[in-house]
Amino acid sequence: MAPIRLQAPSTQSLSQLSLLSQDTFARFGDVIENPAPSLVPSKDLKVTPPGAVLGNQGSALVYSDVSIPTDLGGTGKNVMRMFVCAPRSLQPSKDSSLAGILSITILERHPYTTQTFIPLGLSAAEAKETRYLVIVAPTLPPTLDDEHLPVPTKAKRGLPDIRNIEAFTANGSQAVTYGPGTWHAPMIVVGKKPISFVVTQAVSGVAIKDCQEVDWKAEKGREVVVAVPKEVRSNSLWTSKL
Repeated sequence: MAPIRLQAPSTQSLSQLSLLSQDTFARFGDVIENPAPSLVPSKDLKVTPPGAVLGNQGSALVYSDVSIPTDLGGTGKNVMRMFVCAPRSLQPSKDSSLAGILSITILERHPYTTQTFIPLGLSAAEAKETRYLVIVAPTLPPTLDDEHLPVPTKAKRGLPDIRNIEAFTANGSQAVTYGPGTWHAPMIVVGKKPISFVVTQAVSGVAIKDCQEVDWKAEKGREVVVAVPKEVRSNSLWTSKL
């Protein structure tokens, strides 16, 4: 199925990127990461982090239900794939603090299933050189334009609110789960090298149920752009002047 063509908004510049965390991302899905990376598991631990128990004869900390796979259709097959994502080309910026500008022209959603991206072979320490962006949008109320799209419930209807897109920056120690029906950009890697992701979701085999897309034409005065910083800051919000 071809994407639904939307009218691009008046130029919207996302100059604030939140660091990806469960708190900042909760309304769109889950963030999976070690909540206590400096803690070495040991059978001698007297107190374990919240939600963790000792396993593997005391050599591991086990966190259960860090993200719950969901199939709202009930007939999908759980699949595990690998996406090898190359770094995106960025447009140059006059701001010396930016790596460049990224134009967003497409969003997709999986109305019946969660979708989890798990990066491989990239540590948090490499975030200055290579990282990935998580770009999502809220859902608008239903309209005639989306009534032909199959959804599990009427509450899941609606096209993306591209005037309120949000962008997050993530490092290699974080996995992300998009909740069912969450509008999001295809995976975006920025930096010096590709990132391989293990991707899990339920698939029915019916294309229009498994993935729905919208796009818009970027043109002068009507586009959505993300300002990509050169460095990842330690605070929860990064701001640039475009």
